[in-house]
Amino acid sequence: MKFLIDRIAFRDALQRVEMAIDRKPSRPVLGGVVVEVQNDRLVVVASDLDISVRYTLNQVQVDSPGWALVPGRELVDVFKDIEADTVTVSLSDQQQFEIVGGEDHCSLVTMESSAAIGEGPEGFPTVPVLEGEPSITIAKDTFMQMIGSTRFATSRVHDTRFATEGVLFEAENGELTMVGTDGRRLAWIRRQAESGKEKQRSVLLPKMLDQIVRFGQDEKTETIEVFFLGNRVGFRIGNLESFGRVLEGEFPNYDNVIPKNGKHIIRAHRESMSRKLKLASHLTADAAQVVRIDLKTDAMQISAEHEGRGKSDSTIEVDYTGGEFSASFNPSYLLDGLKVAHAEQVELQMGEATRPAKFVLGDNFEYVVMPLSNHGS
Repeated sequence: MKFLIDRIAFRDALQRVEMAIDRKPSRPVLGGVVVEVQNDRLVVVASDLDISVRYTLNQVQVDSPGWALVPGRELVDVFKDIEADTVTVSLSDQQQFEIVGGEDHCSLVTMESSAAIGEGPEGFPTVPVLEGEPSITIAKDTFMQMIGSTRFATSRVHDTRFATEGVLFEAENGELTMVGTDGRRLAWIRRQAESGKEKQRSVLLPKMLDQIVRFGQDEKTETIEVFFLGNRVGFRIGNLESFGRVLEGEFPNYDNVIPKNGKHIIRAHRESMSRKLKLASHLTADAAQVVRIDLKTDAMQISAEHEGRGKSDSTIEVDYTGGEFSASFNPSYLLDGLKVAHAEQVELQMGEATRPAKFVLGDNFEYVVMPLSNHGS
């Protein structure tokens, strides 16, 4: 194997697969990256079993084809610090991965290589090949918006009953729905896909979605192709292919969680409400953040009190014509939702003070938050 490549292009390709390099691998190969060149094309692949990433580069001059499985972190770091514009990479007779750029020369020990085996690496996880028509095609900007609208609401801990650390990914009748929840709040968004009619339901790892958001934006394509592959889901965005395993366990029935209507309906300016909530949050306990919302005709009062710090009390104008009503919430949860709202005007719907409150944050975008304590209306 021997090829000449632009250093920055190779560095960027490695960064795109870096999230799939296992930091504490149970097997050494999971901490490696497969580098393969053939027909003036370079492919880099990494997999930690949870997610796998493949990236393809066409700007490469191949003198002889081949492949090598090399330590991933070291390879990424080397290409960050080599100073040459172009780099020559080759396999030595001793099966070393040789990197030469200007005055810099590095060699990495290979775990497996075409010089020894010929075929692909035997110990490396099998990464699917995306063939045929995708299950769904959706606009890239739309998909990125959907991730940003749900990812924040997922659980940070594993729940043996429900797969709430993942994002529900549901396709039916040409529509795509994403849902994130941690049991105390829930974010739901639905958008139209460009193609795809089959019904599918999977719970996806947030890590894979984070990888797509971070690097998919830079790909020169307007769409994302989605492939349902049994216990995995694959995404193709230009030259980037990401795969993630599907989480086991049921996802909560979100239809039962989202309130259908509320008799107390408030329309408020997103930024004004956010500022008042931030102000109140400064005077809450670190371990138990609580702000109280009191509603009167055309006015929302947001208050908080902490015995050792003081108290805050602010009022903003809102569109509200219901009776007097009070409820308490975690301000961080409310701020998280307002931060990702798609409109400057948001709508808050509440029934009873002990029941979930629903924010309408945009077209087919809803956010449900549980109140913290009982207050009369």
